[in-house]
Amino acid sequence: MVHQPFSAVRVSECDGVAVVKLRGDIDMTVEAEVRRALLPASDADTPRVVVDLSQVSFMDSAGINALIGAHLHASARNGWIRVVASSPMVKRLFQTLGIDEVIGDYPTLREALQA
Repeated sequence: MVHQPFSAVRVSECDGVAVVKLRGDIDMTVEAEVRRALLPASDADTPRVVVDLSQVSFMDSAGINALIGAHLHASARNGWIRVVASSPMVKRLFQTLGIDEVIGDYPTLREALQA
């Protein structure tokens, strides 16, 4: 398997929803970076985040832990996390672990923003 470098881009969208696009391999070496990208800049903000995982080539438990941590953080502040899980690998991982029953997953960014 070829290693795909990780990157995270946070783009603010309308109505206070942040879109975070993650790319490449998500493992324990980038877990802290993933957590920083998913959390709001201020605790005063109500976190509403769509995480686009469509270009994630690999994700292990560190990535799952970062997503669950962000979900718990958002839920405690009356916010939410939604994911775009269009990649078959990510979709299968979410279904196998039951993450799709805790964090809303959508096939496209548009559907996640409109939900």
